[in-house]
Amino acid sequence: MRSHSFGSVVTVLALSILTLSHACGGEILEVRDCRVSAVERVVLAGEKLAIVASIPVHAGQVVKQGDVVVQFRDDAARTLLASAQQEAGNDVDLRYARKLSELSTLEYSKAQQLNQEIPGGHAEMEVLKLRLAAERALLQIEQASHHLELAELRRMEAEAAVESYRIRTPVSGTVLNVHQRPGEAVAAGSPVVEIANFDRMRVEGFLPVADSWRVQPGDPVAIQLSGESLPLGIREMEFPGEVSFVDPQINEVSQQVRIWAEVENPRQILKDGLIAKMRIAIRNETKAIAPVTLKP
Repeated sequence: MRSHSFGSVVTVLALSILTLSHACGGEILEVRDCRVSAVERVVLAGEKLAIVASIPVHAGQVVKQGDVVVQFRDDAARTLLASAQQEAGNDVDLRYARKLSELSTLEYSKAQQLNQEIPGGHAEMEVLKLRLAAERALLQIEQASHHLELAELRRMEAEAAVESYRIRTPVSGTVLNVHQRPGEAVAAGSPVVEIANFDRMRVEGFLPVADSWRVQPGDPVAIQLSGESLPLGIREMEFPGEVSFVDPQINEVSQQVRIWAEVENPRQILKDGLIAKMRIAIRNETKAIAPVTLKP
């Protein structure tokens, strides 16, 4: 019952687009034998030679963007990360440099104060050495801080190295294929997991060259599935969408222009690989192209 209700809503939405086109004086252009495919479809691969530790997903599983779908063995990388974390958290040199600076500054200050109270209380060379020691202590603080910053960068680098042994999905969707198994070695660029999102579909077809100037991105469309093997209720549904691409190139052999529209597919009734027809509501301003005479 709910499926029938949803189909009625989709049909009403699509027909309202076409009715609006007629009301505005537009035309309906029909494109047959269009192919339905997912807008987002990715084949995930490793970026370097590695051994699969685990694949926590399976075909048919729904995943969210950012989920880990492949874990490679990363023992050595984790050891380096632990070492880098220890180094980045060790601020002993910085704390020592600060204490040394406090002492050196105090000694220099006392020597200056004594010379003000008792001229010649400290030899000039001794005062210069104390000042140099105080300045050197300040530089040691800078150096210790610099070493800590470098250690933090090494920690971040080690974290990135550990992360490189994971594959996260860049899209939400459904796992279609898992090409590897735990324990197998995977070369760089070899496919491991294939994922597609069917919430938004692309319907691609071809227009005669003469009609290509009449269609613009953003034009409303209604999509209807074709095929005698499909249930009648599915074939009668119409899905609203809009043109998103008109190829500026012409196929030299067929003299046709590629075009596609994108359609929301919240109930995933549209399936990758189906054939459909696309009806495009042509806007008034693109119904005809006025000829232009070029002056020599």
